[in-house]
Amino acid sequence: MVDSVSGATAGAAAASAAKADAATLNKDFDQFLLLLTTQLQNQDPLDPMDSAEFTNQLVAFSGVEQQIKANEMMEQMLALNVLNITSIGLGFIGLDVERLGENFMFDGENATTLGYAVGENAVSTQINILNEDGDTVLSVSGESEYGKHDFTWDGLAADGTPLPAGKYRVSVTSTDAEGKPVEVTTTVPSRVTGIESGENGDVILIVAGGEKVSITDVRKATQPGTSL
Repeated sequence: MVDSVSGATAGAAAASAAKADAATLNKDFDQFLLLLTTQLQNQDPLDPMDSAEFTNQLVAFSGVEQQIKANEMMEQMLALNVLNITSIGLGFIGLDVERLGENFMFDGENATTLGYAVGENAVSTQINILNEDGDTVLSVSGESEYGKHDFTWDGLAADGTPLPAGKYRVSVTSTDAEGKPVEVTTTVPSRVTGIESGENGDVILIVAGGEKVSITDVRKATQPGTSL
């Protein structure tokens, strides 16, 4: 799968860019050395270069050399870091995870456990299940106490009709005694099918249904068949 190796590809691209930068710095280094030696060869023996100026140029020469070595070390560290991150991401492929989010896949048979965390004590909480078209198929009351709660959906609509397999979304809202909204975060189960690299080199997980989520959104991971 292309997605499963794209993190390594991105790492190779980053390393290639670092090598290009190092090559440019090496070129500047060579030009500096050529200019300095040419200047020494063509100086007037009766009026040689000022020792202080010569020392300053040598210091600059040393600084360029140190910068090249530092860039090479950074390049090696970057390549190793990308490799480590990619290896971690590859380890998630095939696992069932509980992650931050709202969208989830329903297989049409097994009950799905959804999670939600209420930011503070509320007086009312409503759990809504919506289908892929955005229609609400079920609306029930939930727990309003502060903290994390679970809701197991049996795959039935409000009238008890079994719903087909597909993509669904959970929406949970809580309000306080004054009717003001209380912060709620939701977690959903997903199966990881691949990975890719984000713009900043972070690992993006691809889950069943095609959604892309950050690896930092994962709250729990288990082998298939093991309860989350």
